[in-house]
Order: sequence, then C-alpha cells, then structure tokens
Amino acid sequence: MSFSKLMMAVCSGLLLVATAIGTVGYYFFSEGSWYKILIEQKIFYIPFVVFVPLTAISIGLIIGGLLGYFVKQKFESIDFSIRLLGQGDLEKKITSEEDENFLEVQQVYKQIDRLRDKMKAQTILTQKLASDRAESTGQTKEAILSEERHRIARELHDSVSQQLFAAMMLLSALNEQSEKSATPAMQKQLKMVESIVNESQSEMRALLLHLRPTQLEGKSLKTGIEQLLKELTTKLPIEVEWQIEDISLQKGIEDHLFRIVQELLSNTLRHSKAKLLEVRLVTMDNLAVMKVVDDGVGFDMDNVRQGSYGLQNMRERVAEFGGTIKIISFPGRGTSVEIKIPLVAKKDVESE
Repeated sequence: MSFSKLMMAVCSGLLLVATAIGTVGYYFFSEGSWYKILIEQKIFYIPFVVFVPLTAISIGLIIGGLLGYFVKQKFESIDFSIRLLGQGDLEKKITSEEDENFLEVQQVYKQIDRLRDKMKAQTILTQKLASDRAESTGQTKEAILSEERHRIARELHDSVSQQLFAAMMLLSALNEQSEKSATPAMQKQLKMVESIVNESQSEMRALLLHLRPTQLEGKSLKTGIEQLLKELTTKLPIEVEWQIEDISLQKGIEDHLFRIVQELLSNTLRHSKAKLLEVRLVTMDNLAVMKVVDDGVGFDMDNVRQGSYGLQNMRERVAEFGGTIKIISFPGRGTSVEIKIPLVAKKDVESE
C-alpha cells in the first residue's frame, strides 16, 4: 500500500469514528428517537445515517490525499538526492535544509549534505593520488612496463608483423597460380592457409595496439583517442563511429582512460568479431561518461571468468579515480562498457 492511500484510509477512518461518536452524543442530548434521527431526518434528500458517513469518508479521502501527496513529494525529493549521490553526482543539490519548514526533513538534508561532502573529499583525494602517481618521474613500475611494452611492440612490428605480411603476399600470388594448375582440394587448403594468416595479421595488429605507449605523451585525451580511432579505420576492416568531447580531467585520469580505451579496442578486435564499433566520451550531470559499444559476438556475463575480457583490470583502473564501470553483454548481441567519473574542479584537487 502506498503512503497516500494509507493517509486517506487513516483520515477517513478517524473522521468516521468522530462522526459516529458525535451522532451518539447528539442522540443522548436530543429528545427524538433513533429512528427519527437516523432514518427520517434527511440532508439534501439523503437519510442522516447515509449522509454523515459519506461526508466523513469523502472529507477524509480529500484530506488524506492532500497530506499523502505533500509527504510523498518530500520523500521523492530525498530519494532523488540520494540517487544522485549513488550515481556519482557530487555537485548538484536538489534543495537546501533552510528551505524546509519541518525539522525532521531539515535533519535528513543535513545528513545528505554531510555524506556528499565526505564523498566529494574522498573522490578529490583519490583523483589527486591517481594524478600524482601518473605524473611522478623516475623508473617506477609503470614506466618500466611501458618501456618494455614499447620494446616488444617494436620487435614484433619489425619481425613477426613483416613476416606475416610477406607470407600473405606470397599466398595471394600462389592462390592466383593455383587456380590454373592445382586441384580443388589443394585450392581449398590454400584458401584456408590464407585465411589463417589473415586472422593472424589481425591478431598482431590488435596486439600491437595493446602494446602501444599507455601515456598520452603531451596530447589531450580527445586528440589521443581520435588519433587511435582514425588509425584503426585505416588499418582494420571495421566501421568506427565516435563522439569525443574535450573534457578537462586530471593527468592521471586521462592516462587511465586512454589505457582503458586501448584495452577495450584491443579486446574488441581480438575477440568480438565486430563490424561496428561506437566510442563516446561526453559530460552528463557533473559526470564524464565514456561508452564503448560493439556489435560482436558478446559473451555470457554469468559464465565469464573473473579475469576474462580484461574486466578485473578495467575495474581496478576505474576504481583508482573514484569512478564506476558497467558492463553489459549477451551472446550474439555485442558488448557495452560504460564508465562514469565524477567531475571535480582541478582547483579543488590541487588544493588538497
């Protein structure tokens, strides 16, 4: 039962009881009989015994409905404020406790404001730590891994990638010659080998993308992501659509997001078999929202291993700067990854 219906029932019941008590009192102080008072006496052509309860119930429903609606509005405002906090919006305030006339509601808003301030302080601290770690110099673990990744990528590109390209060219020439002299079985096997080498080339491109430098190297996040996506469209047979806004974020957060985009693109190219990839980075309700969607094979969320698809690694990266990640995938229907990051002014982070 909703609160409004409960208030209507309570008010109607109370008025009905009060009416019954008043009727009994009226009878005891009057000289007439019960029958004359309740049946013969009429108001607007309606017997007293019917008119009075109907009036009491109607007034009770109206008063209860108004009270229920008023209180429900208060509850909805409080619920909306709490849901905003749950979504990571730490800036927007629906109303202030000074605007409320009820002491109890004022106390609730005060508690919500304290919780908002506490969450904002923790988010600022988390983002500052992530940014400081990204900007720190020296041979840190991340710097060593990045250098090693760059070395491996260079060697793979100069050796294996070039050899795969040469093998692909030789197979293409061999396939053209075999159309005249080779048997159908031989032609089929050559086509299979060509397909395997072609898939290996795609895997190598995805692996090289995964091994690229993880930092933006002086570029903005918008520029870095757009260059990455443009490179994909020229090298791989996949349609890519993107909308990237120029959002001002801390250096550490930008590096984390850039690395996450690299991992998502690499996973899409290596596992999803997608034909269309959509990448969005926009601002919405004091949040930076990044969404990557593909139309590939997807996977079963219930059966996926904890470390599969890079989920655990991405969750750890997002958690480092106080963000949230939501992954939705169904077999045969593609995958959607949405990341939300609370937007905190740089001056607030730098002042910590």
